[in-house]
Amino acid sequence: MQVNIRHQISPYFLFFILVGAQTGVGILGFHRIIAKHAGYDAWISVLIAGAVIQLLMLLMFHLLSAANGDIIEVHNQMYGNNFGSIMSGIIMVYYWMAAVSVLREYIEIIQVWMFPTLPTWVLSVLILILSYYIISGGFRVVVGICFVSGIYTVLLFFNHFYLPRNYVHFDNLLPILDHSFVDLLKSAKETSYSMAGFEIILMVFPFIRNARSSQKIAHLGVAFTTLFYTVGAITTFLFISEKQIQTTIWARININALAKFSFVERFEYILLSLYLIKIVTIITLMLWASSRGFKLILKKKQKIPLLILIALSIVLCQLLDNRYILNSFLDITAKFSIGLFYVYIPLLWVVFILLKKRIPR
Repeated sequence: MQVNIRHQISPYFLFFILVGAQTGVGILGFHRIIAKHAGYDAWISVLIAGAVIQLLMLLMFHLLSAANGDIIEVHNQMYGNNFGSIMSGIIMVYYWMAAVSVLREYIEIIQVWMFPTLPTWVLSVLILILSYYIISGGFRVVVGICFVSGIYTVLLFFNHFYLPRNYVHFDNLLPILDHSFVDLLKSAKETSYSMAGFEIILMVFPFIRNARSSQKIAHLGVAFTTLFYTVGAITTFLFISEKQIQTTIWARININALAKFSFVERFEYILLSLYLIKIVTIITLMLWASSRGFKLILKKKQKIPLLILIALSIVLCQLLDNRYILNSFLDITAKFSIGLFYVYIPLLWVVFILLKKRIPR
């Protein structure tokens, strides 16, 4: 499937797309989840998860290069138009669920830390209107938001190193490798959802100029994200005790809440407000991918599925009205992600690439 060169982007923008898609609200509180199995060795699990994602990225590039298109083209060549559309539709539903999960989780953080009485629908409508405006501008506008988000991510990376000296305990990380390899793998599995977003390559591949030569940039983007989460885990573990982290939902917010300046009292308010840039980036990317996928499947203008997805997102955000229901939805989305991209995509690669002997050189 060919995309007009006017709509394509330079390969180096793929770095910002992947960094923007992978770094969301998960970095604020994934520490409690990964420490559940591997304790303070969980930072090693982040590296394991990053290595697995690098392998998956390699398989995805081979798969998409062989089909010379996106995942929809792969499915159509593999299964035919009818069944291929069904399989593609399942992945498009995942993209939409991922967008809703990020949106609703961010709204919950805002309600807990800043505006407890703020209705869910107000923030969801405002964010989704902004996302619609960006997507309506075309894919290059979406990439522009990813670029801005990437710059902000670099600033957040240095923010990891803000730790009040009196509370830092380097012996928290010792002894290293105090947990079994099985525990490390369990923790890596928990990390996979926080580091999700790399699967956006399945839809943006045709929009990258000289896409086959951009693989190194994709691996570089994943490597930076892995480093971002690893440093975030290590610096948080240096600050919070292993027992305390089990009861701290958003550890990074708690740490930033300790920052005091003469001109601002609640530094975490600034952090969470600026985090809107990253949230809009992920939501925009996922809704763009989902609406474009349904556009190709249903052969309708992208505006129609986009408006339907936005309306459904607002309704679903209202239904996820308490922490228990939201956690259940996040768990379903995480399992959906693991099943699709850690199990199904490698199997699809085996069938499509190895059996058809179409591995690109």
